[in-house]
Amino acid sequence: MIFRSTIVACCIWLSAAVQAQAIDPEDIGTPATARQDVSKLSVPELRKKVSEAYQAENFTLLRDALVALGNLRPYNSEYMFQLVLANALLDDKAAAYDTMLKMQRQGLSYDFDKAPESQNIRGTELYEHLNGLMVSAANPLGDASVVARLAAEVLLPDSIAWDASREAFLVGTITDGLILQVDADGQSRELLRASEENGLWGVYGLAVDSARNRLYASSASNPQFRGGKKEDQGRSMLVEFQLDTMEILHRYPVPADGRPHILGKLVIDPAGKIFATDALLPMVYVLEPGEPALRPYFNQPYFVSLRGMDLSENGRLLYLADHEMGITVIEIASARSVRLKGPETLNLGGIDGLSVWGNSLVIVQSGISPQRVMRLDLDPTGTSVSAIAPMAVALDIFDTPRYGEVRGDEFFFLANSHWGKDEPSAVTIARINIAETPTMVDPQLEQLLDQYRKSQAAGMVRPGDSLPGEGEKKD
Repeated sequence: MIFRSTIVACCIWLSAAVQAQAIDPEDIGTPATARQDVSKLSVPELRKKVSEAYQAENFTLLRDALVALGNLRPYNSEYMFQLVLANALLDDKAAAYDTMLKMQRQGLSYDFDKAPESQNIRGTELYEHLNGLMVSAANPLGDASVVARLAAEVLLPDSIAWDASREAFLVGTITDGLILQVDADGQSRELLRASEENGLWGVYGLAVDSARNRLYASSASNPQFRGGKKEDQGRSMLVEFQLDTMEILHRYPVPADGRPHILGKLVIDPAGKIFATDALLPMVYVLEPGEPALRPYFNQPYFVSLRGMDLSENGRLLYLADHEMGITVIEIASARSVRLKGPETLNLGGIDGLSVWGNSLVIVQSGISPQRVMRLDLDPTGTSVSAIAPMAVALDIFDTPRYGEVRGDEFFFLANSHWGKDEPSAVTIARINIAETPTMVDPQLEQLLDQYRKSQAAGMVRPGDSLPGEGEKKD
């Protein structure tokens, strides 16, 4: 951030200086007159095109395909990284540095020195400066204290919820379908285990409704659940328990449609309505109070992989994180939606955990480099990010951090996970103070907020009236 204006000025100067040196596209790979139009290809088609173009040393097509991928998946930092290298292979320094600058401003960490394809863009002062900033972005920032370490034999714990009645956390596991009680002193005990008798599968999500003495768990049978039967593969359900006794009261299966499902994150609104994400379809289901079955609630064509979800404090808005596409804000009463807006310096990719804290969001980004926990302060409408606060970045305890739970001004979360690990280590529950992290306010957003405040003072708008813009209808 400190060097932003200097870097931009350098990029403008360098763009003019190196343009004459850039190799014409006709000199490498397919001639410009025979360039392929990739703008209408799907993401899988574009990924295939990238691989084919690289193997054929058709670097113009490689760049075009990566630009198209970036348009479809704007938060995917791997596509940005590969686009820098494609521009380097074309000896287009200006374009390569522009993308590096964008990545650096988003706090991403890559070392282009380690990529042989970057040879053409090295050796300039600007490259060394940008690459150095991106390497240093992997340095640890912030702090998180360890609350508890689960036993090594607790495999694939992937959900956590606070149970005020027990004054303990409840943790659900996928491999064995366990529900554990983890006390404040770090001690844990088993409350329930999946078995043929109770019909439970792997546990993916937990939600506590203390007021109604209820616990809800999302459960699915898939290859990670080692107690599953072949005929149950791909099935998923919402399970309702009596909280104090852990007695199973009801099962709400995902309606059979011949496709595999994994219900994941769960949230409960003040009226007892339950929302559940389906990571595989992907879409959101709802269970209305007193209703006997789940029903589809919300879907968008751009959804790829739904992860974290939470409700605004007034229960009016539902925030939904997609691992590839960022955050969608849904107005529950109308099911109208908008994409959460933010400055160009904010990358909303790779989000697993998402929790509401006042008029802010706490997000856990495990799918980008560096892995981090961020606080996003929102504008009065709850649909735009007004300030960013990096709470913890690249800590030693981070190893694919996952989901968490807000309690007061503290955020408790699973700091590491077993996904993709051949020899997984014990999972740690960590804690961060949300309120103590300073914010970084984007000047342009601050100007917009000032305009909003003036309009509000003049009686032109009221907080929470409706979502701005036309919105997007549910399917």
